[in-house]
Amino acid sequence: MPQDRFGYPLTTTSAEAAAIYVEALDRLFALHEEVVPAIDRAIDLDPDFALAHSVRARGLAMMGEAAEARASALRGHQLSAHATPRERRHTHIAALVAEGRGAEALPLVEEHASDYPRDAMPLSYALGVYGLLGFGGFRDFPQRQCHLLAQVAPEWDDDWWFLASYGWALVEVGEWKSGTAMLDRALELKPDNANAVHGRAHAYYECGDAGAGEAFLRQSLPSFARSHPLHGHLSWHLALFALQRGDADEAVSIYRDAIGPAASQALPMFTLIDSASFLWRSLMQGAVHRAEASELSAYIARHQPAAGLPFVNAHLAMACAVLGDNGAAVTLREQVEERLTDGRQASGDVVLRVCEAITGVLEDPTRAAREALNKVCLVG
Repeated sequence: MPQDRFGYPLTTTSAEAAAIYVEALDRLFALHEEVVPAIDRAIDLDPDFALAHSVRARGLAMMGEAAEARASALRGHQLSAHATPRERRHTHIAALVAEGRGAEALPLVEEHASDYPRDAMPLSYALGVYGLLGFGGFRDFPQRQCHLLAQVAPEWDDDWWFLASYGWALVEVGEWKSGTAMLDRALELKPDNANAVHGRAHAYYECGDAGAGEAFLRQSLPSFARSHPLHGHLSWHLALFALQRGDADEAVSIYRDAIGPAASQALPMFTLIDSASFLWRSLMQGAVHRAEASELSAYIARHQPAAGLPFVNAHLAMACAVLGDNGAAVTLREQVEERLTDGRQASGDVVLRVCEAITGVLEDPTRAAREALNKVCLVG
C-alpha cells in the first residue's frame, strides 16, 4: 500500500494517484495555485480515492467555491467507509469543516492529533487566525495553538510544513527568537512556501524591524502572481512596514497598487479586511484617504452589506470609522448585538465591545477614546 509523505498508508489502487496526492497536498500547504487541477488527475486515476476528494475540497474552499467544496468533502467521507480508521476520521473532519461545523470538528482534530500526530491536513484545520481555533471564539487561541503543536512536535523531523506552522505559532505568543529560527529553516527547505513567507513577515512586524521586513517582502513578492491568494495580503504587510517607518505616501501607493478593491484579486472577504484595516491604521496616524474610503464603501455594499463573521464585523467597524459614518456604525452595532443574542458570534461580546470602542473613537477622536479602544483589545 502506498504511503503519504508523513508515513501513513493511502487507500488507493493507483501508485501514480498516490504520488499526485502527495504533490497536491504539498502545493496546498505551500499555498500554490492550481491545486484542484492537480488533484483531479489523481481522482481520474482512482475515483474512489477518499483522501484525494478531501484535498480537492480544501483547494476549492481556498478558491471560494464553498458549495463544490462541501460536495467534494462529503464524497471523500462517503468513500472512506472502506479505508483505514485514520482516513475515515481524516475525511470526517474535512467534511465537518466544509459544512461549517467547526465546533464539532475541533475535538476530533485534537483526538486525531493524539492518535496520528503526523497527519498534517487534519491538524492544519485548527491553525491560523481563520482556523478552527482562531474562529472558535477562544481568547487564548494563540496559546491553544502552540499547545496543540507542542504536543505533536516530538513526532516531527526537519519538515518545512511543520516548521513553518509551529514557528509562526511561536511568534504569535511572543517567542520570536525560536519562532523566527523555525520560519527561516522552513524557508530554507522550501523557499516558495507562501505561508512561511507570510509568517516571516509577521515576525518582522512583531519585532519592530520594519526595514528588514520591507526588504524581505520586496524580495519575496515578485515570486507570487497578482492572482495568488496571498499577493494582496503580503502587499498589505509591505504597506504596514511603510506605515511603521513613517512613510505614509509609500504606504498608500502600495494600497492603491495591490490591496484596495480596484487592485486586489483576493476573495472579497480578504479584500475587505485588508482594505479596512489599512485605511483604519492610516486614519490613526492622521491620514484621511477619502477616495479610497468611498471605494471601500461601495465594495462593502456589494459584498458584505450586513454583519457576518466576528472577524469581518470588527473590520466593518473600522470601515465605518474611516468613512466617518455614525449611522452605519450604529446599524452595525445593532446587527452584531442581534447576532450575539442569537448565539451567532463565537467570540462572545468581544466584537460588540470592539465595535462600540471604534464608534467611540469616531465620535471622539481623542487620546482618551483611543486608550479605551486599546483597553478593549488588550482585555479581549
